Amino acid sequence: MSAASRSTLVIALAAAGALSLSACGGGGGTKNQAASSAAVAAPADSGTLTLLGQASGNKPEPLDTVIAAFEKKYPGIKVKSEYLPIGTSYADSLRTRLRGGNQPDVFYAAPGAGGLTSLLNLADAGLTADLAKQSWTKGLVDTNARELFYQDGGLWGIPFDRVVVAQVYNTTALKKSGIEIPRTMDELLTACKKVNSQGKSLLSLAGASAENSGLFAVALAANYVLADQPEFNSERAQGKTTFAGSKGWRSTVQAIVDMKKAGCFQKGVEAADIPQAAPALAEGKALSFVIPTGALAALRGIAPNLELEAHPLPGVTAEGTNIYSSQSDALAISTKGAKNGAATTFLKYVATGGGDEVYAKATGNLPLKGTLDDPALSGISGILADEKHNFPMINLPWPNPEVYSDLGKGVQGLLTGQQSPADVLKSMDDAWKQK
Repeated sequence: MSAASRSTLVIALAAAGALSLSACGGGGGTKNQAASSAAVAAPADSGTLTLLGQASGNKPEPLDTVIAAFEKKYPGIKVKSEYLPIGTSYADSLRTRLRGGNQPDVFYAAPGAGGLTSLLNLADAGLTADLAKQSWTKGLVDTNARELFYQDGGLWGIPFDRVVVAQVYNTTALKKSGIEIPRTMDELLTACKKVNSQGKSLLSLAGASAENSGLFAVALAANYVLADQPEFNSERAQGKTTFAGSKGWRSTVQAIVDMKKAGCFQKGVEAADIPQAAPALAEGKALSFVIPTGALAALRGIAPNLELEAHPLPGVTAEGTNIYSSQSDALAISTKGAKNGAATTFLKYVATGGGDEVYAKATGNLPLKGTLDDPALSGISGILADEKHNFPMINLPWPNPEVYSDLGKGVQGLLTGQQSPADVLKSMDDAWKQK
C-alpha cells in the first residue's frame, strides 16, 4: 500500500469512526428553554437550499451522492453543499453560523445531548426547527432511540442512516490463519493465541487513540452490560447503579485485560494510533478491526481486491451476543431553513424517499430500514434481524463527553498497565457527575 493510499485510508476510517461517535465529542450543552417551535414549511418542488456537513474523507462526499440523486428527482431544487473537517472545526463553525446570519438551511448533527453538535443541545439553544408535526416523520425514529431525537414533544432532527459496529475481518488473512470465526469470548481468546503464534494478531486496535479505545470497550459492553442489564443507562441516570457497581461493566474492562494477556492485539498496541492500526487490517497483519461498517467503502476504495466480512464481536455465549445498530447520524433544519420548503423536501427525501439507501450504498452504513445487499454483511444479517439483540450505542445518551473520554483513556491505561479495571470505572462514575 502506497503512502498516499495509506493516508487516505486513515482519514476515511477516522471519519467513519467519528461520525458514529460524534454525539460524544466536544462539550455538553446547557439546558435552555429557547428551543424553536417555529412551524416548518410544507415541502416544495422548487427553490434553493444550503447544506453544511462534516467532511467524511471519501470522494465524492456521500452526501453529495445523495444530493445528485435528489436533484435528479427534483430538478426544480438546487442544493449548495459545504463540508468542514470533523471535530471542533465543524462544531465551532456550525454553532457560529446558526447563531449568526449565515445559517445553512440543512446541517449535519449528532443525536443525543453529549456534544457541541448534538441535536438536543442545539434545540435547547433554539438553533434547530421542530419536525414533529410533519406527517412523514411518524415512525421514523426507532423506539429505543427516541430519547436521542425527541425532547419536550419536539423532533429536532431526523436519522438518515444506521451505523453498525462490528468485528470486520480480512477474509484472505482469516482463511490463511486456519481459524473459525469465534462465537464466544473463550473461543476468541483461544483464537488470539493461535494467530499470535503465527506472528499476527487477531485484532488491530488503535490503543493510542482514546476514541478508538473507547469504541472497542463500548462494543464489548453491548455483550457484557446490555445482555443482563439492558436498562443500564436509565438506571445509572436515576442513581440506581454505577459503573463500578455494575457486574457487566466490571466484566467489560476485565475482558480487555484478558485479551491483552492472550495476545489478541498487535505488538505495541498501546502506542498505535489510527495510522498504524487501520492499515494492518488491509495488509493482513491483523485479521480484524472493530469499526463501524461505514468504513467498508473506504477500505474498498483504497484496496479494491480486499475481501471483507463483518461479524458480531462475540459475547460470553453465542446466545448472549449483541450488536449495535444505531440511528446515530442526523440532519436538521435551522430556524432560517424552517421557512424554506425545499429544505423540508430534502429531509423528506432522505428519510422516506430513498435518500437513505443512496447514502448507505455510498458509505457501507445501513439504510433506515432493512440491510444492504452486500456479501460482506451476510455474517451480521441474522443478528440485525433479531430486535432482541440490537441496541443503540450505549454511550449516546451519556450526560457529557467526559464519561466516554475517560473510558477511552482508561482502556489506554489498561493496555499500559497504569490503571486497573476499578480505576477506569471510578473515573467514569466521577465524570458522570460533571455538568
